[in-house]
Parts: sequence; structure tokens; C-alpha cells
Amino acid sequence: MRLFNTHRVPDPSRSFLTRLAYQSGMIRRFRRELKTEPLDLVHVKTSSGINFHQNALYALVARLSGVPVLLQIHSGRFETFYRGSVLPLRVWIRSTLSRCRRVAVLSNSWAQRVATIAPKARIRVVPNGLGEDEAARLGSGGEIRPNQVFFLGTGREELNRDKGLEDVLSVLPELARKHPQSRWILAGLQNAEETYARLRREGIDPEGKEQRVFCRGPVDHPEKWDLLRASAILVLPSYFENMPNILLEGMAAGLGVVATDVGAIPEMLGYGEGGLLIPPGDGPALASALDRLLCSPALVRAQGKRNRTVVVRDYSMSIVERKLEALYLEVAGWPVLSATEGAPSDAVDATGAGRDMPAPIRPVSGA
Repeated sequence: MRLFNTHRVPDPSRSFLTRLAYQSGMIRRFRRELKTEPLDLVHVKTSSGINFHQNALYALVARLSGVPVLLQIHSGRFETFYRGSVLPLRVWIRSTLSRCRRVAVLSNSWAQRVATIAPKARIRVVPNGLGEDEAARLGSGGEIRPNQVFFLGTGREELNRDKGLEDVLSVLPELARKHPQSRWILAGLQNAEETYARLRREGIDPEGKEQRVFCRGPVDHPEKWDLLRASAILVLPSYFENMPNILLEGMAAGLGVVATDVGAIPEMLGYGEGGLLIPPGDGPALASALDRLLCSPALVRAQGKRNRTVVVRDYSMSIVERKLEALYLEVAGWPVLSATEGAPSDAVDATGAGRDMPAPIRPVSGA
């Protein structure tokens, strides 16, 4: 596998002509890359908006070069992006999805949404996953937890609005007063001091004798896992999501959940078995759901136990790798091994030894 990295740090000051020249140069580099040695497939990962249009060009170049394309969609805004596009762009989007050899999405619900957009697209589901070591570390927090509610933002104000931070802040003061034993961790904030000031205006004293509300900036993985293990409830009131990793991590940590019914979240939570689902932007429903979990530790524990079991069973990285490997074989036109023919992970090793197959798969992955 070779990586063709198309990412560069965004810079709003770049002119349109500068951006166009850069993309043209990258397309030429990509064409040369396709000719350096034989390839079996190109795996293009894409989001929505301009990112999709750029990556659709890479997919087109690969197809015109005779290389089959796997297009993988990772955007919770994709359906909104498509519906908001003008007619010629909607035609281009549908054509791109339909002409790729396969389109990979993260959940069954997203497969249905994409099929509505492009009925001719050949769609497969490959979910996000957690490594076994990550799941083990997240699940090592024990059963006895405080009534701690955890929210994680992105560190950027505009994206935190999409994550529902404003909704959490609107219901937190009343819930904190109603549940004096509760603790609240708001991490991934762009400006923690501004949030503290807002809470003080709402009658919450974060710096009081018994501090119960903690505001943090962006946190790294070890700190995030520590916070998850120490918490009881994950609140995820997002307006847009595809398949959020923070929910997988919260499930692995055995948390109860309050989340909006967007993207793959309902499917991940068993349509209510693993968490309370609410409409996005519904403050009263958010307050009611959090109040219910804070009043019912037994329900939180039941949700957490279910969520932990589901992550290990359905979303471990080894399962995801087998799904992706089988999809690579399918896209490349190779026979897909059944479980009785040997472990799929042996089918595409470095040498192909022991398999009646051509040389190893050599996809070029476009980020």
C-alpha cells in the first residue's frame, strides 16, 4: 500500500488561482503515481463540500487510468451537502458515486441515505473501530463511578456549536442545582475561561468550595481516556455526525449516553438500548434525558454494560480490518475467501505466499 497524501493546512488567504494551480499540480502528480507500477485499486477517502469535489477528481483520474476505485465517505454532513448543491453538482455527485467500483460507508443507516442519493451505487458498510488495546484500557475503570457527565468538543468554536455545546450550557445550570451530587466535565473548549464566566453569570460558581463543573481546552488521548473512565454519562447533542469515535470510546468505557438521533448514532446505541436519543436542538428533551440518567444509576449501568459488549463484539479493529480486506479483494476482482478457506488477514500478506493469487494488492490511498 502506498499513500498519496492530498492534505495541506487550510489557509483562507490563498487566492482561487493559487488553489487551482495547486490542485492541478496534485492531479498531475497523482497521474504519474498511477503509472509508476501496476496497481490493483485506489482507495479514496472523502468528506463533503469542496473536499468531495477534489477527491472526486482523483477518483475520476484513477478510473480513466483503468484502476478500480473504492470511495469511502466519512462526513456526517454528506446528505445535507448533496441536497444543498445545485442541479449540475448533484448530477456530478451521483455520477461519481455510481461509477466507482464500490462506495464504503460507516453504517447501515448511511448506506440507506447514500442509496437514496445514488441508487446505482454499489455500497458496502465498513464501520469505524477501536483497537483491542484501546478498548481494554477504556474498560478498566471499574463499576463504581460518580455521577459525572462528560462532553467533548473539538477545540474550535464553530465546530463546538455543531457538537451541541450551546445546548449543554443552556441546561447545565438547572441540572447542576437539581443534582448537587453531579459533576460536569466540558473538554475541548476553545476558551475555557469564557465558559467559566458564562456559568458564573448563570449562578454556578465553578471556583466554589466544592467545584463540580470543570472546563478544559483540547485534551490528548490519554487524558481523554482518563476522563471517560472516571465518568458515568456521555452527552453528545450533535447536530451532524457520521459515526463518532467519541461514542465508540464512551461505549467501550461502559458509559450511559444521551445523544441526538443523527448519523449512525441510533444504530450504534441499538435505537435506544444503549442510550437516550433526542432530536438535535431540543433543549427540553436534552434536559429531561440527562435528568433521567442522573436519577437512575441502575439505568446508566445497564446502558454501559450493553455498550461495552457491543463495542467488543461489533466494532473491534480486527473486525473492521477483515471487512476492509474483504472489500479490497472484491474491488480488485480477486476471490474473497470464506471463513472455511482461511483467515482473511492471511489473504493479502506481503508476499502472497501460500495463496493461489497474483502479487499482493497495491492500492494507492488518497486522503
